[in-house]
Amino acid sequence: MKKIVFFNNKGGVGKTTFTYHIGYALEKIGKKVLFVDADPQCNLTTQLCADNVIEREWGENGNSIYKAVEPIVTGAGDVKMIKPYKIEKRNIWVIVGDLFLSDFEPELTNAWTQLLAGMERGFRVTSAIYRIVENFGEEQDIDYVLIDIGPNMGALNRSILLGCDYYFIPVVPDMFSLRGIQNIGRIFANWILNYQRSLERIKNPDFLCVKGIPKFSGYISQQFNRYRKRETKAFVNWGQQIPAAIKEYVVEPLEVEELKDYKLVNNQKDYKFAEFRNYNSLIPMAQTSQKPIFELTAKDGVIGGHIVYVKECGREFEEIAEKFCDILDD
Repeated sequence: MKKIVFFNNKGGVGKTTFTYHIGYALEKIGKKVLFVDADPQCNLTTQLCADNVIEREWGENGNSIYKAVEPIVTGAGDVKMIKPYKIEKRNIWVIVGDLFLSDFEPELTNAWTQLLAGMERGFRVTSAIYRIVENFGEEQDIDYVLIDIGPNMGALNRSILLGCDYYFIPVVPDMFSLRGIQNIGRIFANWILNYQRSLERIKNPDFLCVKGIPKFSGYISQQFNRYRKRETKAFVNWGQQIPAAIKEYVVEPLEVEELKDYKLVNNQKDYKFAEFRNYNSLIPMAQTSQKPIFELTAKDGVIGGHIVYVKECGREFEEIAEKFCDILDD
């Protein structure tokens, strides 16, 4: 089981859309997939689940991600092992998001202070969501866990990122998206180093906690504007700056002497993992139909030239899914 996060400190880079599509593409090639919506905005959940399903998971079933950590928030006990929702007729499960998850943030902030002091509770609280994922993943023999998080460097995202195995950075070729990656490597390096030092202090813990060695595995360039099959000039300009920015602001801070033994970067000649085009009107159509673009049909409103784009999207994501497996199985 491999746990993956798609993250950028800048919102609007298409991370949720990409997470959703790569998950379905992986399932189509025979993998078992668990989606985890750890963004209190719940955009991934609304893409995956009908309103009545979400209401039921929040209410009578009590299986949302917040319900899992609610005992910690209220002081009633440890994390609750919830049952993720299964997508009908698919090998896809979802840990449903919840707006109340933001209530967990103060607990995680306090836990970090405790963790740095070598206190067991700090490690247990920081690892709460990780333990839920591990429990269900082993039970169902999940291949890939895809975790959606918000665009910030808060305590919640820190706990998720320290608990993942790999992360990718979605980037739109514009000024703001590039700005959003400039503190990722530096902050991640600080988190990892502090966590590993704290872990050394408690020596061989007899409880499950995050490993704290997430590996950067590439970036995804998204939402190109095209005219006659060529990217527009502005996007080309910013796009050309991405490789150097990734190397300077992500790769180099993770390869400093103090961290070299953890091997925090996947060895690649080119850190560009994939390119995900903006399929324009097909994206809202897919959201309305609660399907990936490559599974849309005439019943969903696909007509004329859209049919070609649906097929192109299918081919694109089949290639991305195969490459994804190759990189992470390397």
